[in-house]
Amino acid sequence: MNNLLSILKEYYGEDAEFREGQEEAVNNILLGKRSLVVQKTGWGKSLVYFLATKIIRMQTKKMTLIISPLLALMNNQVESAKRFGMHVQTLNSENKEEWTLIMEEIKNNEVDALIISPERLANDEFKDMLSKYLLGNIGLFVVDEAHCISDWGHDFRPDYRRIVDIVKFLPPNIPIIATTATASKT
Repeated sequence: MNNLLSILKEYYGEDAEFREGQEEAVNNILLGKRSLVVQKTGWGKSLVYFLATKIIRMQTKKMTLIISPLLALMNNQVESAKRFGMHVQTLNSENKEEWTLIMEEIKNNEVDALIISPERLANDEFKDMLSKYLLGNIGLFVVDEAHCISDWGHDFRPDYRRIVDIVKFLPPNIPIIATTATASKT
């Protein structure tokens, strides 16, 4: 049994198996590739990047930064990551009273993954933290629901354009994965 499957079984049970394409997607991340994963809802896109996060943390101690458009989705992702025993935080409008604690955890490298909305990229305090504590400690960059960039990001959510600012500062060997279930041809 390969290492990825054994890790999957450790957290999801002995009967766990990869769906078609999941293991390949995880391997691409671990090889430092930049990928787009287009799969239907429920296929396990978050499993792909959380399993990769688990392995990257074990190997390098670096964290994952996830851009996600919706608070409900962020909360679901935090719950999903718990299956892998990971400490995932989110900075959003519902938890402002926790931001100072979360920032300290990030500074102390205690967070496995951080989930933010694209609007957080426009916040000066976050940009300062990003440059001081995060950019050198990112082992994986994820854009979840990537269709938002082309479908409605430029007009309705202009902060999606700021994603490229992070990408420009990441070393080329840092994997980037964009995931969606509803990609269009544009």
